[in-house]
Amino acid sequence: MSYGFITRTLQKEFLKAKVPVEKHKDPEVITLNGNENQSETLYFWQLHSILGTDRIQALITNFYQRVFNDRIAGFGEIFQSLGSMEHHIQGQTSFWQDAMGGGKRYAGGEFRLKRHHDLAKHIMNTRGAARWSHHMRDTLSDLSVDLTSDKRVRKCIITFINFFMEKYAEEYDFKIVSRL
Repeated sequence: MSYGFITRTLQKEFLKAKVPVEKHKDPEVITLNGNENQSETLYFWQLHSILGTDRIQALITNFYQRVFNDRIAGFGEIFQSLGSMEHHIQGQTSFWQDAMGGGKRYAGGEFRLKRHHDLAKHIMNTRGAARWSHHMRDTLSDLSVDLTSDKRVRKCIITFINFFMEKYAEEYDFKIVSRL
């Protein structure tokens, strides 16, 4: 496990927003390795240590297959106009691996992420967030998606996504109507 281009920045943002200050330097909290004791909290920067690259890519692939097949209000076509399915899978997988302690995979970090979202500004809204969440919820519920037997993983991914949805809702001025 190793820090990526954005891991530390996102870790600090999350800790500041969601974790009591007395735990910010706790070695069990800031480590990139998820605690083997499944009664302990798992943080998103520890997910790569449990899921690994292949599971993350499989989850993202499942998600984008759903998105690209979505015909409601042109949602899938919007993503298609921004790039191929492989392009989206590669970018999102790189971002998740980088954020989740899998090393330097998402070159450009926060700048690249902001640029990506600015290009997709027309779906960075309440309706787009709800549709995106719908597909991620279905992906996380799909029994063919291997999230390991660690019950904390699904909850941790949901916390990760909700954290970003809150961040994007503020940045792009939309309301979150559907949480995972």
